[in-house]
Formats: sequence, structure tokens, C-alpha cells
Amino acid sequence: MKYTPVQPPEGINVAVEHPLKSFVILTAGTIALIVITILALGLAADYLVKYIPVEYEQELFSKDGMYLMPFATDDSAEGIQVKEYVQNIVDQLHSVSGDEFSDHRFQVEIANTNEVNAFAVPGGHIVVTKGLFSSIESENGLSMILAHEMAHHYERHPLRSTGRGLVVSLFLLTILGADGSSFLQGFIGNTASITNLAFSRQQESDSDDFASKLLIKFYGHASGAAEFFEYIQSEESVIGDIPSFLSTHPATDDRISNLIEVEKNNAGVKKPLPVFINDYILNI
Repeated sequence: MKYTPVQPPEGINVAVEHPLKSFVILTAGTIALIVITILALGLAADYLVKYIPVEYEQELFSKDGMYLMPFATDDSAEGIQVKEYVQNIVDQLHSVSGDEFSDHRFQVEIANTNEVNAFAVPGGHIVVTKGLFSSIESENGLSMILAHEMAHHYERHPLRSTGRGLVVSLFLLTILGADGSSFLQGFIGNTASITNLAFSRQQESDSDDFASKLLIKFYGHASGAAEFFEYIQSEESVIGDIPSFLSTHPATDDRISNLIEVEKNNAGVKKPLPVFINDYILNI
């Protein structure tokens, strides 16, 4: 039989849908899959942290190991005196926090920066900036900040956040490679950060609650619990408010309202800061 070539029908390999629509659907599906994977990996890392012994975390993130201190410490004579004072407060607060936290050990560092901040670093480190002391009026206010950071450690928040960040970063490097688009990497990274904000806000609220209760346990009252946050509120009136949804912390107004209510129900006389702290503030 003789073969007779036949022209294929017009448009046989042309899709009915516009190619741009197919591209958009494919791109949206890929991004959604990546975001879901990031969330799943983050939740898995968050869950597995509780099985890491506290002692191992402290050894891993010791000064001789993977120490994550982002500032230089204040090693002046005045800085060392302040550090010993703050360390003593932390040790006393820890002694009444409960037997379930007995495995934890804390090490205070005074960061040589005028920024007003305090934060928890994995391994039991509590970093207090030099500038923070200008934001408080009493030892009770300082103790509230320290107890708040201790609460983060008790709940393993720093390690959980570090674990999530590490897992997500490794995943992004795997799928994007060293030469991946910086735009795409930044977009996905920012998306992952926004989806994780709810965890951070909840962690901050829980730490506030724990710290105010620890203050009552240690001093017999909660006066001074809102000092630092009232200072932050006064600063926000100058620099402008950060929308609560896009902040890793609950809205300052909400925190102050909650803590003032706790103070009213558990009022007492605040303990003044020692003279050398006031002198230290003058040098800021």
C-alpha cells in the first residue's frame, strides 16, 4: 500500500488556554508547594527541639562553640559590675522559678551598644544592652525584662527559632542553589517570615505572662512589670507605630494594658536601682 502524507490538522498542538494563564497557574502552584513545605519543615523542627537535652544546647552554644552574640560585650570595670548585679538577679529569679526548670543555667552578657534591647540567645545566654538601663526606673522593671527572657529559654523559644531558621535556610539553598534568583529567594524568605510571625507573637505573650507571675513569686507583687513597655510606647509615639500583624511582638498598647492590670491586682513597693546603675546610665 502506498503511503500518502497527510497534513496534520490546524492547531493540533496548541492548548485551548492562553499560555500566560498556564504559566501563572504553574508558578502559583510551585510557590504554594514551597510555602507549605517550609511551614511543614518549620513545624517539624519546632516539635523536635523538645527532645534536645538542655545540657546539649548549652554545650553547643557555649562561648567555645556556636556562640551567637551579635554585639561586643562591655568589659569595662563598670560594665563588669553591672553584669555581676544582673547575673545575681537572674540567679535569684531562677531559684524560685520551679524544679521543672532546674536543668537550665543562665549567663548574662552586657552588650556595649546604646540600643535599648534585651534578648535570649540559645544556650542559656541573656543579652542586656547598655542602653536598656535608660529605659527602666527600678530593679523590679529590670527583673521583669530578665524574667521575660528567662521564660523564652524555659520554653526553648531561642532554640526553636534557630532550628526553624536553619531548616528553612537549608531547604531554600537546596531548591534554589547557590546561583538561585535573589529576587525569588528573597520573596520566598519574606513569605516564610510572615507566616511564622504568629508563633513569635504568641511566644512574647506567654513570656510576659510567665515573667509577671515570676515577679510576684520573687517580690510578692508585680509593680514595675510595665515599665519597659511604657518606655517603648513613648518611643513609638516618636517613630510611629508598627502594625501588630507585621510585628514579631504583640502590640505595645495591649501588653501595657495586660501588665498594668496585673500590677493593680498585685501592687507593692518597687525596689530602686543601686547607685552604680544610675551612674552607669549617665555614661550612655
